[in-house]
Amino acid sequence: MMEQKPVKFTMRDIVIEGMTYLLPPNPEEGYSCGYSVFVPKDCENHTTLIMHSCNTGSEVPVHLEEANEIAKRSTYERPNPGMWFGNDLHMPVLIPIIPRIQGYYTQGLGSRVFHNDVSYLIADQERRADDEKLSEQEIQMVQEQCRDLPLQVANMIQSAKRFLFSIGITVDEKVIAEGYSAGSKFANTFTALHPELIKACICGGNSGLGILPISEYHGQVLNFPLGVADLSSFDREAFCQIPQLYYIGTEDYNDPAMYKCNFQKDSEGRFLKDEEGRRIPITDERGRIIPVLDEFGRLQPRYPENYTQEEIEQIHSLLGENPQTRFAHNEAIYTALGIHATFRRFPGTHNSVTRRHNGSYIYTNECVKDFIRTVLTQEKGLENSAKIV
Repeated sequence: MMEQKPVKFTMRDIVIEGMTYLLPPNPEEGYSCGYSVFVPKDCENHTTLIMHSCNTGSEVPVHLEEANEIAKRSTYERPNPGMWFGNDLHMPVLIPIIPRIQGYYTQGLGSRVFHNDVSYLIADQERRADDEKLSEQEIQMVQEQCRDLPLQVANMIQSAKRFLFSIGITVDEKVIAEGYSAGSKFANTFTALHPELIKACICGGNSGLGILPISEYHGQVLNFPLGVADLSSFDREAFCQIPQLYYIGTEDYNDPAMYKCNFQKDSEGRFLKDEEGRRIPITDERGRIIPVLDEFGRLQPRYPENYTQEEIEQIHSLLGENPQTRFAHNEAIYTALGIHATFRRFPGTHNSVTRRHNGSYIYTNECVKDFIRTVLTQEKGLENSAKIV
């Protein structure tokens, strides 16, 4: 049964107001996760739909029921970038209600999730406290609900179009995919998997890990989500032609691809933390993080639910040691491959560029809105040219 939630947020000079509609899972229509649609107060009657990738941030519970509830609440209890953009541009916003639990990187669409592989989630049970362990039945429920998430989202888009039409709003065939942090990775890879549905793609704080539309790099095979070697089909030309915007804070070192290391402590044995509350790694005299290697001398992922050991080694050896170097490298590779992408940097950290830092979150917000306006204006110009011809 559909739920309705009135929404009103005020953040300094930004006011977000409208209605959120919560649509339940509908396996018959091809999605086992629910989704929400935010319709701003002054929504246009004919417009473009924004697909904002779900991201519950640091709220990562251990059980599926709680994860579903947190993902659901995140679509109406607090503002997200997609709602900012949709509100100001008078465009509706689809938010897939994708649950994220400890041990399964759904909202970033990691390789294990993409391949519906719960082997790490099963192995992870050994180190959990009794109240955090998952039963075989719950693991199976996670696997079933999160099976083929990209296809589920593709089906949600079609369902959302029908729902919006039923309340008097028509939207274009193609949508704008948008996300931040883990959600940016989903938006980026979803665009690569379903370019036929995408008008433009916007990704913020993606750690410089945009998917490379190639199968091999420097002699190494790149599988999803780093590359496309193991995709059964991939339309590289379509992906490269889609207008894309990537942005990052100049001090953003939020890194889901960090390898195992030790962290600095004070004289009383307490961990030192940076301004965003993250532990500070121990570094050598050159400022490089000192890794803790396995018995074979290989890097190990600090967050093994996010990336496999092979992926961690490829990221750090081929793509860069931290989000800043990777972002620059990603830009160079995308440029060389002729991808229609723009890369922007804003002063601030991972969180401050979208929340606070001498007002840079406003600059970020305006940059994204200007990008969307430009895409829509150029599209309208092409349509008018076609009519004249």
